[in-house]
Amino acid sequence: MKQLLLSPQKLTSIAIAVACVFSLVSCTKTTTQTETQASASASPQPADPGVKHYQLTGRVVAIDKANKSLTVDGDDIPGFMSAMQMPYDVKDASLLDKLAVGDKIAADVVVKDDDSWLEKIRVTQPSTPATKPTSSLHIVKLSAA
Repeated sequence: MKQLLLSPQKLTSIAIAVACVFSLVSCTKTTTQTETQASASASPQPADPGVKHYQLTGRVVAIDKANKSLTVDGDDIPGFMSAMQMPYDVKDASLLDKLAVGDKIAADVVVKDDDSWLEKIRVTQPSTPATKPTSSLHIVKLSAA
């Protein structure tokens, strides 16, 4: 029987390759477990692998009930987008009835394929109503006597 002899360099290369494979498998497993745990705790609904949810916070700039949309001056959404002002579709138009321009909100941004919309919109700080003037100006007309 012929014995297989490997040089120390080849043995080292094989050992490194095996270690890399185990590291990649381990990292992938940990990431998948973490993502699964995060999505399970974030949304109790059945998981659709093509749907992603992100947390949006920001201030309402405009409400367009006719087109079922909302413009939000949003904060950073880590892993999704930088802070910016943009319109979002709202599939449930009744959510718009509870909002006013200037409200600070939190909502779920749902992304599926090329479509996105807001769900679970919550007012975190209502807008401050315009204050009424505390004094008024009276103009007195003087007549010549």
